[in-house]
Parts: sequence; structure tokens; C-alpha cells
Amino acid sequence: MPSQTIMPQNSRFNAIALGFMGGALDIYCQIHYNSLVATQTGNILLLIANMHSQALAETLIRLCSILFFSLGFIFGIILKNHAKSAFWRVHAIAPLMLLTFLLPFLPETKLVLVSLLAIATGMLTLTFSGSQIETHSYTILMTSGNYRKMLSSWFAYLTSKEKSPLLKREAINYSLVVGSFVSGAFSIFLLEPLLHRKTIWLVSLSLVLVIYHYSSNVIRYKLHYINI
Repeated sequence: MPSQTIMPQNSRFNAIALGFMGGALDIYCQIHYNSLVATQTGNILLLIANMHSQALAETLIRLCSILFFSLGFIFGIILKNHAKSAFWRVHAIAPLMLLTFLLPFLPETKLVLVSLLAIATGMLTLTFSGSQIETHSYTILMTSGNYRKMLSSWFAYLTSKEKSPLLKREAINYSLVVGSFVSGAFSIFLLEPLLHRKTIWLVSLSLVLVIYHYSSNVIRYKLHYINI
């Protein structure tokens, strides 16, 4: 049986695809709904900062995003606690993938769509909580922590006399995560005037790649009942 030292969910490919997805999803939602569904701390800050000026509809949408994200995260915990195989992660990712694929065909009811996107995003976030890019911990969807780690890693590498290859790889890994997040955001920004609501398919495509990469490695290395 082939050996696998790094679990599929901790692969560099997964981190890059999820980073791209996180940047794309939040920029899309900000453009179309004036709300975030992944970076909930951002939603909280926007709620407080615009408390005196924002319309009631915007306040309600952001509150629903926070509420339904929290519910999705709890559903993800329940799913994980009842998992019987490594494919529980696929089951938690699939709702957001399907929803983002169908979204351009659904009525443009902001409150409903934000609530659905938030609950599906909450499930996905739980799926990859505590994830690593190879052996280095990172956060998906929100990249401020990854950015700080990227700066720290590059500083440590560039000021080190030994120039450790492992430290360099760590710095590169964090750079890839941050770069993919920014790339996802810019991709939505650039393509939205051309594709409009269909730009959300960049999120769908990212999640299809994550599911395929993860599932194929679970099958290849026979991790069905090991990587739970």
C-alpha cells in the first residue's frame, strides 16, 4: 500500500484552492450583497462601524450572515462527531459547492441567499478547522493570520545564517496561501463586470478541485477509516 505522510486535507494544493475560494467568496458577497459570509469578524466590525448610517436591510443581512454561519459551524461539529469515514469532509463541502453552482439561477433575494451561503460556509469552515499546509498551521477563509505568519517566516529565513530549507518552505507555503486569497478576490473583481452573478462559479470550481483532490487521495492511500 502506498504511504502518505501528509493527510490530503493538509496538502499544499488544498490550501491554495481554499485560499482562492475564500477571497473569491467574500468579495463576491460584498459586491452583490454588501455583506461577508466567510469573514464574520469583518461583518461584526462593519455592523458596529456603520451602526448610525446603514439601512435596516443591510443590518439584517449581516446579522443573518453571522447567525447562519454559526448554525452551519454547529452542524459541521455534529457531522464530524458522527463521521464514520474520511468522506465526512466531502459531505460538509458539498452544500457550498452545489449552492454556488446553482446561485446564478436562483431569485436574487439577498437575505435568503446570504443566509444559505453563510450556513454552508460555516459547515466548510469546521471541516478544515485546525488545518495545516503540509506541517504548518494556517487559517482558511481569513488570511490576516496567514499574512503575519508569512512575514515572520520570511524574516526568520532571511535573517538566519543557516538558511534552512524547511524554514524557506514554510515561508513559501504561507506566501502561497496569502497569494491565492488575493488572487481569488482580484479574479472576482475583474470578471464580475463580464460574468456578473456567474462569477460565483469560480468558488464552485475551487471546491470541485478540493473535493476531487481530497477524495482521490483518500482512495489512493486507503485512508477511508484512518483519516477521520
